[in-house]
Amino acid sequence: MNTRPAIVASMIVVLALASVASAADRRWQTCTWTAADTRRQMIDFGPGATPFERGGSTPAMRAMADINTYVIETDDLRLELKDVVPVGRRTVDAAVGTTVTFALEKNTVYVRDTDGTEHKLTVTKKAAKARP
Repeated sequence: MNTRPAIVASMIVVLALASVASAADRRWQTCTWTAADTRRQMIDFGPGATPFERGGSTPAMRAMADINTYVIETDDLRLELKDVVPVGRRTVDAAVGTTVTFALEKNTVYVRDTDGTEHKLTVTKKAAKARP
């Protein structure tokens, strides 16, 4: 009897439950969008897409992408965020001056849309705000 498919299926279930549990464990906060911008840029990806490569390596693949940058501020913290997505792909609904629900985990910010969809953004700069 081959138990390998059952073991693989069990592992998938465990991993799925772990990701749901970690989403529930996040420390959600509310603050305000203070900036949002989108620009298009050609990016390198795939094999050889590293600034440390030497001549003779395989050329990187290139594609046009939307580089979305955001700033959110709490009473004591200012976070600059980045999201790189394919052109035309839906991303975070960010309107300057509106509230946003987010969770900060190391160099990642999870943002919830009004419909509950979560987006994972990269923190590019984290700064403590000066107390008056």
